[in-house]
Amino acid sequence: MRCPAVPRGHCVSVRVPLDRSGAIEGTIRIRAVRIASRHATRPPIVGLTGGPGQAGVVFASDYDYILPTAGRDLVLFDQRGTGASGLLRCPQLERRVQVDVGAAAAACGRSLGPRRSFYTSADSADDIEALRVRLGVPRIALYAVSYGTRVALEYARRYPQHVERMILDSAVGIDAPDPFGRETLAAVAHVLRAACRFGCGGAQAHPVADLARLVQRLRRSPIRTTLRHGGHRVPVTVTVDDLLGMLVSGDLAPVFLRRIPPAVRLALHGDVRALAGLEVSPYDLEDDDPVSEFSSALYAATTCEEGPFAWDPSAAAATRLRQARAALAATPLRTLAPFDRASALDFGVLSLCAHWPARTRVPAPEPPLPTTIPALVLSGDLDLRTPLQNARRLARALHGHLVVEQGVGHGVLGERHNGCASPAVAAFLAGRPLAPCRR
Repeated sequence: MRCPAVPRGHCVSVRVPLDRSGAIEGTIRIRAVRIASRHATRPPIVGLTGGPGQAGVVFASDYDYILPTAGRDLVLFDQRGTGASGLLRCPQLERRVQVDVGAAAAACGRSLGPRRSFYTSADSADDIEALRVRLGVPRIALYAVSYGTRVALEYARRYPQHVERMILDSAVGIDAPDPFGRETLAAVAHVLRAACRFGCGGAQAHPVADLARLVQRLRRSPIRTTLRHGGHRVPVTVTVDDLLGMLVSGDLAPVFLRRIPPAVRLALHGDVRALAGLEVSPYDLEDDDPVSEFSSALYAATTCEEGPFAWDPSAAAATRLRQARAALAATPLRTLAPFDRASALDFGVLSLCAHWPARTRVPAPEPPLPTTIPALVLSGDLDLRTPLQNARRLARALHGHLVVEQGVGHGVLGERHNGCASPAVAAFLAGRPLAPCRR
């Protein structure tokens, strides 16, 4: 079947069980697109998108553009619960402004019922194996970005004999994302210094100390002001959570990230306009994607069902909160600086999963990491979502190659001006030694 939206693309589908144990009936039709290479002589590349919740087929042309696929077909698919693969919908989570995300997530979990347990990374990994069989190929290569790296590793753990090589771009931690985002908070100081290496509007001398002072001030009294925006005067509030959100959003746009330290310094001296302007910035770094491209329901189901957490996911919400606070109390403050424990509690997944229905499916123990599969790990030194330290640990554990791109944030290969990653990927996919990087 031809896929008209993708040049040279042909649609492929495979029907898989919702629950492979057979306890819950139902199937899901997994949709994929295969972009044919003119002279395919090597295993195809299966691309894995992020999220969890992001569709795949709609981004096939983007992956075809950034990947040197000579000699390989490229396959993108909608993971279960996304795009055209049994899209999960929870309207209460799809609203642009959420008053109480925890209540909306809880209602979503109840509406999904028992099937909410079958949208984990392990389920998606088994779907990849079904897709590989449908494609009729003995082995595949994997290119994964962000959350997709978790699914790639899950597949490689389960089916190492079918993985020729893998490229892990902006990889999540080996033990899955921390429930409090502590790896992100620990990376803030490094990322700020790295971002200001070539200047931050005169604020490059002490960006971390300035940020720490402002965090303490905002804890006592958030910024409240009005700005003219879009022809209207609009009220603007900047809290500690907003400040952290700016930094994390900035790892998609280093130019935006470098505007934060001078705005912080001005705010410390009483001029809050620049910082308030960043809160309503015209840099629309993270548009709300349509549901066909990103499923909030799938994001919640995967996040709240697979953990691991610092609390008992089968316990009542009050118990989860108490256990989370106890876990944070044991976390040294220096590992969270320039932010604090309250930031970790708000930034992590507790707000989403505190009231999620009790987990009924016990995750199976994970097989060991595969250390014999050739692996290339890519990381940007300005990445806050999946920080560089994640990539270092993963590359060591896999006995793989690590390529660090300076001045780049999240999603290294998608950054057109990268100087190291693209040549490394081309050499790696062709089976050639990686040349030294010339920045």
